[in-house]
Amino acid sequence: MPDSHFKPLPWTRLKRGVPCYLPKAAVGARVSADSPALAVMTDFRRFAPVTIARDAALDEASRLMTLCGVHYLLVGDEQRQLLGIVTEASTKGHRPLAVAHAMGIRPRELVVGNVMINKHDDAEVVHLKDVDGAKVGNVVATLKALGTPSCLVVEHDEADHHILCGAFFLPQIERQLGGEPTTEEIAHTFSQVVSSLGR
Repeated sequence: MPDSHFKPLPWTRLKRGVPCYLPKAAVGARVSADSPALAVMTDFRRFAPVTIARDAALDEASRLMTLCGVHYLLVGDEQRQLLGIVTEASTKGHRPLAVAHAMGIRPRELVVGNVMINKHDDAEVVHLKDVDGAKVGNVVATLKALGTPSCLVVEHDEADHHILCGAFFLPQIERQLGGEPTTEEIAHTFSQVVSSLGR
């Protein structure tokens, strides 16, 4: 039973006919190359990533990305294990058409599992212990060395399992540094987004 000394907050109702918009994706505070790396990490421990099932329709994945204002979705199973990642580039353009042609099905019959980047693909991740104490400049250098605009961050639990705890996104970091994201490069390389849970 609620404590009686707490008073309820003032409340009202949404007015009929007055639009109520979904929030835009927040951009973090301005940083410099010497700022802590954690200042530019998307922290999945605080803000859960948007996920989707492997057997969800590809059209559904595309709509969900648009609705949530994200360029990727993590693909998980009922046990909350990461299966892979589906990117905006995987749901539009020639890629889904090519996959559908190769499978002998119509593009609208594609599901997420047909185009997702599997977690077992050869890729790299960074570990949270290495992020602690690092600088934003180290993160940018890492992404450039990997040749990808995105990188997942993992840590280990008591059983030495990998736990996904965050990610770095170069476009977001560039905005926080006060520059413009290199959108042309991102459009060509976003399918290389890191999707492995590590080695």
